[in-house]
Amino acid sequence: MYKNLLRQWIASIKEKDLETYLKNYQLWKSKEECQILYRYLKQDWEKIYEGDQKTFEKLKKEISQETYEKLLFLYQDAKKKYQF
Repeated sequence: MYKNLLRQWIASIKEKDLETYLKNYQLWKSKEECQILYRYLKQDWEKIYEGDQKTFEKLKKEISQETYEKLLFLYQDAKKKYQF
């Protein structure tokens, strides 16, 4: 169920929406990092949703350590909360 909801949401999200989200959660570092995260969101969200370690490792190399750790925390928290 959550996967279908995410699919619909991700299809409609714009880069500006992600930028706003990052700023609201104190994850904003730069426009370049936002573009990287947007690309992962659009192209690799299913792998991230499924917990694919290779995708996480690739992402970790492309963004700041601080941003990665905060995003990983949010991911793990959501995973516990929504049990996906």
